[in-house]
Amino acid sequence: MKYVIIGTAGHVDHGKTALIKALTGTDTDRLKEEKARGISIDLGFASLPLGPDITAGVVDVPGHERFLKNMLAGTGGIDLVMLVIAADEGIMPQTREHLAMLGLYGVKSGVVVINKTDKVDADWLALVEEDIAAFLADTFLAAAPRLSVSAVTGQGLEELRRALAAAAAAQPARDSQAPFRLWVDRAFTVKGYGTVVTGSALSGTVSVGDSLRLYPANSLVRVRGLEWHGSKCGQIHAGQRAAINVGGVDGEAPERGMVLSAPERGQVSTVWDVVADWREDVAAGTRVRIHLGTGEFLARVHYFKDRPRRFARLILETPVAAGLGDRGIVRLYSPQHLLGGVTLVAPGAASRRLRPGRQALAEALAAGDRKAIIAAVIADFGQPVQGDDLRRAAGYIKEAVIRATLESLTAEGAVFRLGDHYLAASVLASLSERLTAVLAACHREHPDRPGLAKEILRQKLGLKERAYEALLEHWQAKGVIAVTGADVALSEFASRHSDWRQDLAARADQALDGIGLAGIDVQAIAEKMALPPDKARAAQDILLRQGMLVRVGDILVYRKTIQCIARLIQQHFATNPTLTVAQLRDLLNTSRKVALPLLEYFDLHKYTIRDGDNRRPGPKLRDLSE
Repeated sequence: MKYVIIGTAGHVDHGKTALIKALTGTDTDRLKEEKARGISIDLGFASLPLGPDITAGVVDVPGHERFLKNMLAGTGGIDLVMLVIAADEGIMPQTREHLAMLGLYGVKSGVVVINKTDKVDADWLALVEEDIAAFLADTFLAAAPRLSVSAVTGQGLEELRRALAAAAAAQPARDSQAPFRLWVDRAFTVKGYGTVVTGSALSGTVSVGDSLRLYPANSLVRVRGLEWHGSKCGQIHAGQRAAINVGGVDGEAPERGMVLSAPERGQVSTVWDVVADWREDVAAGTRVRIHLGTGEFLARVHYFKDRPRRFARLILETPVAAGLGDRGIVRLYSPQHLLGGVTLVAPGAASRRLRPGRQALAEALAAGDRKAIIAAVIADFGQPVQGDDLRRAAGYIKEAVIRATLESLTAEGAVFRLGDHYLAASVLASLSERLTAVLAACHREHPDRPGLAKEILRQKLGLKERAYEALLEHWQAKGVIAVTGADVALSEFASRHSDWRQDLAARADQALDGIGLAGIDVQAIAEKMALPPDKARAAQDILLRQGMLVRVGDILVYRKTIQCIARLIQQHFATNPTLTVAQLRDLLNTSRKVALPLLEYFDLHKYTIRDGDNRRPGPKLRDLSE
């Protein structure tokens, strides 16, 4: 069975509800006020069989301008439109506005119905038909079937049914294998059952017992029961109207404008980058109403520097759950008139600039090429992306298509797989260039250092931790970098630096042996090791990090000198129970200014233990004996 969603459109009191009742037998005006006033106020729904293998769900929308918000809530997910124009009134303001909005929503097909023909004569009807033809000439309904009918007498209804069946048959079927998604248009509580939400299934299939997520509340809910136009069923497929009894709702209660979706597919943000189709100039900062799916959201419009105004950013007042490629209508906050339409690309990034990857994604989306879209989604991240994040950003493209596309892109070399991450080849090349530039600059400025701290490098490259680790492994495997402890260096530098450090240690041992407690500074290192001043300064830092030089108070002491003093102290304790500063001063034939910081160093490292003004042997000194 193929399921399609047909939406009505047209001016108030042009007979949309009566026409649906004549076609389906269902009165879609369910509210008491609707019955009393004789006009539709909220959405109504009916089922319309169009043949043995096609069934349509018909969405009846209000025509009055005061209820345009409700009208838009019903048209965001339709497959085709039934534009209703009363023969006795012809084209009216809401006729024009509804048609413009349908075009901005991306609706591409439908049927034009001239209703109430029982109220006019043949000459008047001919004039109305001529007027309608001119009105539709430059719209998506220019070549659509136009039928003259009367919902009251039944004239033309069979021809209308056949035209709807033909249009539905020509409409591409919605994908029941894609992730499930439904915009909530009603939510209520049924005694004994709990929470029920209704809406049109835009994609996928859901079964009783499945788990879904309610966005933007992010509640994980369980499907306890399903109905299709009042009949219980075990499954709902794409294109069907559904009533879903959900359990486990906690926190924010479901309401119109929320999304019920396959888990881990929704994207929620208060900032969305969009491609706009403006009907007039919209100034930056303008407060607007965004009609997306079944919801209305308030936002302000912002633009990007040095980019055309068709690329815009919406800063919303509440979080909005949506997906790549969703289309919405933009109206001015007050007075509420149509400004244009938008296509959502992705949640806005931290930067105020539109990065090239996002513009490429928008262009791929406009072209409708799924392979290009997935490639652009990967590139848009600007760093390695895990599969789950990729699937979420790709919207509601089905898993099999994503998997096959990734295999193709990887085989072509357009995308690299790094463990459980994917990375666009162009992004890898850019990141590799930045890596080389950052590390080369570090090596030039600090030739004495073994490299740049891993965390500092990650921050400079702007990478997430897991993505960064995946890239480090790749660069190491390719021989681009060497990772030593917490430092990262270019491989060539690391090799040279390692050789120089080893040679430095050997030269230092030879040059500083026997230096005793003589002051060791950059000048002394330059003289003893025959190094220029800049190299001597680097050597001092390296020898300190290697532990060959030890900082004791304000002086630097050679490591072997420390070991020699430790053995002298050990010999002292062989015949004396304690050691004082004065005794160490005499033992080393030095000054108190040198002896005191030395004893404090030995206290710190447990060679000695302080007891008032005296020192006793510490555990490290006993280890020296062993």
